Amino acid sequence: MAVLVFVAAVSAGVVNVPPSGLSIFESEASAGAFAQPYTVGPSAAPQSASASTTPPPAAAPTATPTPSPALVCPLPSLKPRRGVPASWPIAIQIPSIGVDAAVELAGLDKHGDMQVPVNPCDVAWYKLGAVPGAAGDSVIDGHLDWWTDGPAVFWKLKNVRAGAEVDIIDANGAKLRFKVTTLVSLHRSGEPPGTFTTTGPALLTLYTCAGVWEPGAETYSQRLFVEAVPLHVKG
Repeated sequence: MAVLVFVAAVSAGVVNVPPSGLSIFESEASAGAFAQPYTVGPSAAPQSASASTTPPPAAAPTATPTPSPALVCPLPSLKPRRGVPASWPIAIQIPSIGVDAAVELAGLDKHGDMQVPVNPCDVAWYKLGAVPGAAGDSVIDGHLDWWTDGPAVFWKLKNVRAGAEVDIIDANGAKLRFKVTTLVSLHRSGEPPGTFTTTGPALLTLYTCAGVWEPGAETYSQRLFVEAVPLHVKG
């Protein structure tokens, strides 16, 4: 199945500069397209994944397939993380669609693309951008599906509704609650205004593939953006 890839119009060597746009999604695993779990440490540089990690799909799915076998994901650890900045996210929960996932750390790959989760059960947070709840747009991506296991972490993201709860658990174990405000599907080359910004009101953007599989481009035709605003923090 398809693997979601962001394209950032910046150099992979630039730190703390958010992607300025998303275009055609052409990253390969050999370019270091995958994010890293916290087990490698928060200061570790992004590492390249093997090209064999995500072979191309054997067949083109439709917009609403039901892949099998079903992906079985373990619950993420919510224990505080030592040696990690307190505000960094370690887990995300979206009760209305059954998402309870660990967060990986995404930087930029060799093409300047935002990395995607190496684990289909996980999401990835763009660590070079805004922290959840701080000024700017904190961006989290996740796979729609996975070539061996069917639906991935954001398979049901299209079912979330305005007003739904999204909880981000930080490295101290505190929970920051968001409320979904907007859902929009755009052509794969588009993005909502202000995506990846590091200034202005706090915003959380969740992002995954949508539409139909395009064999020639080896990606889906659209991207689904779900935006949410913070409500309050609870321990």
